[in-house]
Amino acid sequence: MADDERVVIRVWRHLERPVQLLVYLLIALTLVMLFHQSEYLVVHLFDVLLLFIFAAIIALLLTPVIDRMETLAVFKGRRAIAVLLVYVVIIGVIAGVIALVTPALIGQAKQLPALETRAIAFVRALQDAIDNAGIPLKLSLPSGTAGISTAVLGSVLGILSGTLGTLINVLLVVVISIYLLVEGRQLIASMRKLFPGREDVYDFTLLAVGTTFGQYARGQLTMSLVMGTYTGLAMTVIGVPYAVVLGILTFFLEFIPLIGAPIGMGLAVLIALVFKGPLVALLALVAALGGHAIEAYILGPRVTGSATRIHPLVAMAALLIGAELAGILGALFGVPVAALLNVFLGALYRARRGEEALSASPSGEVHAEALPRLSEEISEAAEEGPIEDNPVPHTAGER
Repeated sequence: MADDERVVIRVWRHLERPVQLLVYLLIALTLVMLFHQSEYLVVHLFDVLLLFIFAAIIALLLTPVIDRMETLAVFKGRRAIAVLLVYVVIIGVIAGVIALVTPALIGQAKQLPALETRAIAFVRALQDAIDNAGIPLKLSLPSGTAGISTAVLGSVLGILSGTLGTLINVLLVVVISIYLLVEGRQLIASMRKLFPGREDVYDFTLLAVGTTFGQYARGQLTMSLVMGTYTGLAMTVIGVPYAVVLGILTFFLEFIPLIGAPIGMGLAVLIALVFKGPLVALLALVAALGGHAIEAYILGPRVTGSATRIHPLVAMAALLIGAELAGILGALFGVPVAALLNVFLGALYRARRGEEALSASPSGEVHAEALPRLSEEISEAAEEGPIEDNPVPHTAGER
């Protein structure tokens, strides 16, 4: 019997490692199956989380306005009334803009049949030039002049089909943002009690997130308004078709860092080239380059520079990584997330050097400029040079 037990033990020793690997593989497969089964739930929970994120960003944008209104005697102790008044004004401004833009959109839509003919003629001329050059490339053309109108109409109907869900999400974001504006500080104070002994880390985290995302969002909104208005007015003066549409499109594209503005400029130049010819396209290009210069050298450094303070290559990498991981949402949040990571790494680097990492400002008021950032901390450390551990002063005799 003892011999049999020893045989079993030897056999088990040979099989122990393969059995362990098999168990680990089964656990990994189980986790993969659970992930696929819960993917539906995770996606929908993430959609709900996005509503709260966008509501929080809106609350960050409007909090300084509400705080300023509360200093007035009329709104003192009446924060909810101030919030509702601000939203009424915002909704009124949006309704007024829509009322002003709608006639121009309708007037430009009436030009669609004539623009179709020009577009088809331009594509055919381009195809003839390609054929004469001997390039084996065939451009697809609509079968008739109604082809473009049908495609546009189908796109409009597709957009309208999702309007109801979009309106519901917008309404939810507005309601959540109103609650955060009215009760946000009380909610933050209540959550602070969940981190006993780590209140300083909690305060610094909220400060870094709120300051970075708030200033970045305000900067992007300002740049979007300026560039959208500039594009619409400039293209209207030049005579580019659909100038109002291009202005609205530029407003939304501007929220995508680095690549949004070039896409808007390219569309404006392309439309001018197709429908108005090379001269108008050249003027549109000059206007677009002028707008890009204003954005890159005047608005960008002053509006969003204090919020991000990261190298353009780092911003490009964050944009590409975010777009690869999460599509359009990743492109939207890639740069501010990289800026926030720069702050956290700067605080960690400052702590490793034995300095106070969490006190951002000696005056007690903390601004974006006072937050630690890794790139600036490394530059300052390099300028200071190596620090001696135990410096010994020289005496007069030693000199």
